[in-house]
Parts: sequence; C-alpha cells; structure tokens
Amino acid sequence: MRTPLIALALVSVVSTASADPTDTSVRSRSAPATYDIGFRIGGYGFKREGDSRPGEGWTECRMNGLGIFASRVLHGPVFLESGIDLYTSADFPTPPDAMDLPIDRMSGLLSVAGGARTSVTSWLRAYVQLGVGVELTRVAVPYGADKVMRDTKVMPEGFIGVGSELRLGRTYFGMSLRTLLMGNFNYQPSELDEQAWGVGTPDEREVFDASVDFAAQGQFYVRRDL
Repeated sequence: MRTPLIALALVSVVSTASADPTDTSVRSRSAPATYDIGFRIGGYGFKREGDSRPGEGWTECRMNGLGIFASRVLHGPVFLESGIDLYTSADFPTPPDAMDLPIDRMSGLLSVAGGARTSVTSWLRAYVQLGVGVELTRVAVPYGADKVMRDTKVMPEGFIGVGSELRLGRTYFGMSLRTLLMGNFNYQPSELDEQAWGVGTPDEREVFDASVDFAAQGQFYVRRDL
C-alpha cells in the first residue's frame, strides 16, 4: 500500500516543479525580446519657401537613401534606438524645381532616439520618438560651364517622428514619418551663372553657408527581434 502512495507523491512533486512559474526555461520563452535590428529605406525633402501646394512644398533638395538601425527596450514601452543612414540627392519621385539650387549632395546620418511603443492589437503597434544626431555631408554645385564648387560639412540634426508596424512572429514591417530639423543651403542659383563673374567669384563659404531648415521624411522598414 505504501509503494503506490509514494509513487503518487513523487509524480505530484515532479508535476508541480515542471509547472513552477519561476522555472528559467518558461520565463525565457515568455519574456519579450530586449533587442532588435532592422533595415530601412526612404527619402526626405526640405520645405520650399513660399510653396504651399499640397505634396509639392517639401521637395526642395530631395534626398533618397537607406540605413540600418537597432533598438533596445529600456522599460515597458520605452525604447532606445540608434541608426546609420546614407542619403544622396535625387530627382525621384519628383524632379527638381528650376528655381532650386542645382546641388549634388551626399550625406551620412548618425542618430540616436528615445521613444515609446503601444500595442493597438496583437499584430499592430504604433510609436512616437524624439531624436538627435549629426550629419556628415559632401556638397557640390556647378559653376559656369565646366566648373564645380565643393565643400564638406558636419552639421547637427534633430527630429520627431511617429510610426506604425505589423507583426508577423518575431518580424515587424513598418513605416515612419519624421519632421527633421537640419542644415539646408539656400544660395540663389542665379548667382552661379557666368554673368555673376563680373562681380566676383562666389565664395564657397557663402554658397555652402547652411541655415537651419525643416524637412519631411518618410521611411519603410523591416526589423526583427533578437
């Protein structure tokens, strides 16, 4: 009689231990991911002064590019993100305006941002973020018939953004919209033609004297929990 009772007790103890919520294997399976890494592609354009046409006023110095980023959950919905992006001037999807400075620009952007995510459903999330960074840019403009003026700049940037993403397992597909505050070049194209030579050659420091300006950015991305 004692043998069946002892066996029953042992089975009960083993079952209780296997269901123990403090078991590390159970915890590791249910705990949310702390780190993720992703790839993004997008573009941005500066606000053209005086242009209030819907969808047309944010295409000055159009820039297209791609980047990689990673984020870490700090506590609850709060996360920290860092990224590296490479952008170049482009005439897609809209060609440049004839009154814009014909600038050839290549920029590397290093950024860090803090944000907060919220779950709309089990498969849809949204977030907001605020970030700062630095832009290393190489710029060039044609001067006369066969000359080019060039310069390299290091400028600060800041942004605020919102986004949403669809979840498929450990992978997320999303899009984000950002308002950027960064350097722009507003030198007049008419001062770079041959007629301007009669009043002296433009100074590179004047042509590439950047001023703070707003830009609108849109990005699509995919990221995966690690």
